[in-house]
Amino acid sequence: MDRMDFIQAVSRTRVLETRLLTRAIIERMIDSRDLDEAIKILGETEYANVIGGLPRVEEYEKILSSELKRVYKLMYEMVKDRTVVDLLALKYDYHNLKVLIKEKLLQKDFYNLYIPIGTLDIYKLRENYLAGNMKEIDDEVTSILEAVISDFEINKDPQRIDILLDKHYITHLYDLARKTEIPLFINYVEDLIDFTNIRTLIRVKKQNKDINFLEEVLLPNGKIKTDEIILALNDSLDSIMNKFKNYRISPEIRKGLEAYRESDRLSEFEKEMDNYIMNLNKPSKSIHFGPEPIFSYIVAKETEIKILRIIMVSKLNNIAPDNIRERLRDLYV
Repeated sequence: MDRMDFIQAVSRTRVLETRLLTRAIIERMIDSRDLDEAIKILGETEYANVIGGLPRVEEYEKILSSELKRVYKLMYEMVKDRTVVDLLALKYDYHNLKVLIKEKLLQKDFYNLYIPIGTLDIYKLRENYLAGNMKEIDDEVTSILEAVISDFEINKDPQRIDILLDKHYITHLYDLARKTEIPLFINYVEDLIDFTNIRTLIRVKKQNKDINFLEEVLLPNGKIKTDEIILALNDSLDSIMNKFKNYRISPEIRKGLEAYRESDRLSEFEKEMDNYIMNLNKPSKSIHFGPEPIFSYIVAKETEIKILRIIMVSKLNNIAPDNIRERLRDLYV
């Protein structure tokens, strides 16, 4: 990547960063009386453009989806090298491929489950795939679809659809990051893999699944070797914390596992994971030439939307403000 190609995009991103929600806005939404008031407060921000015309406040997901779609469209328009945005858009491609395969196998209409973000035109792909027009589909995508379908025909296990596509996704993402030679992108992917694998280890322990299942679901290409994680299946949480104490994400692993032990909820571990990813991106604020600020802005925006979703779901279910605060992630600003 040529860092000089991003000068104009970085300048525009600095303006966009000033429009990210502040802690003060988030606090006002948390302390609001109900969902209706929370959305009115949100209407004072740049979300005003996507709030207009919302028929019912309970349909807040339309606001969040529209904003996310707007952000990705804008970022693609801003950059010469799409790879920086592809790195974060790729997860939506693989989500959509999961939906597409299940739609094909179950012969059901899952149109409303597709997310119109990603590197693929999912609606065109869906039309061709369901009609059997394989010549109109990219060879690499065809290969993935055929491999997953073939596995299902042999094993008759729908869970393996997700497992196999997750592995395809993470391999694709890792290769994409390595080709950029940008340390932030490589660290992001490797750390994401490690966090996901440790979370998977805890989930498998919690569900009393065997070592063969754990081996099947672990993702490749992390800094923590999968063999080490497999050998930890029967270890205590304290032993696991000690075993993985010398990695880049070790402090957050410990914090996440301690929070999980206290609450018995993996959501607490996931919160530490999200906060780590945010802190990994914060040094991008001081970078003036290069793709990192664009990447980090999208991460910030996705985290912001995740925070808004937590607040709105909580308001809909009358969750107390202090309990909402416990669930929130760190902001970029």
